[in-house]
Amino acid sequence: MWPFLYPESKWDFQLEQVRSINVSGHKYGLVYPGIGWLTFREEADLAEKLVFYENYLGKTESTFTLNFSTGSAMVLAQYYNFVRLGRQGYTYVMKLMQENAHALADNLRSSGRFEVIGSNVEQLPLVAFRLSGKHSYDESDVAWQLAAERGWMVPAYTLPPDAERVKIMRALVKETLSREQIDRLGQDIADACRTLDDKGATHRIERDQVKRGTGY
Repeated sequence: MWPFLYPESKWDFQLEQVRSINVSGHKYGLVYPGIGWLTFREEADLAEKLVFYENYLGKTESTFTLNFSTGSAMVLAQYYNFVRLGRQGYTYVMKLMQENAHALADNLRSSGRFEVIGSNVEQLPLVAFRLSGKHSYDESDVAWQLAAERGWMVPAYTLPPDAERVKIMRALVKETLSREQIDRLGQDIADACRTLDDKGATHRIERDQVKRGTGY
């Protein structure tokens, strides 16, 4: 995201502290399942235990690629995207996602119910937010009600150690979300809150219905 949205800023190996970069695009789209990249600044940064040595055609070769038994269709499709969209195309898509994220953030702010965390300046296309003021329910209740009523999966979770008491929600804005859908999401969040205003926090039995574990 960053090199397309903020090409003037230093973000990669231009920064001395960056020793490796790994990329997985499953959060925002434009990357097919199973496709990822891992690059190191220099050979010394590559852990020896990650290197595999193979005797191939009479000589020993080293590789640190992560190999799995899968077809090459995703690699070919990804290459097609690179060729078809190019840097200009990817920049257009990234900016569109960012604009939609800004629209969602503005929607949440204007509702008066939520505090949006962070600013719209140099931000990825995601919206982190939490309830403002006192309520009989919390962010987990909003997430549950939103999923139960409208099928939106907007996770709620507590922050890392020393901030465990802070709970937030997070919406990743993908390229497949149109402005109409963004507006609908904002409306559905407001509707979920109104339902919770009337009935209060979700009951323990309702919480127990939420599926957890691998795949959810």
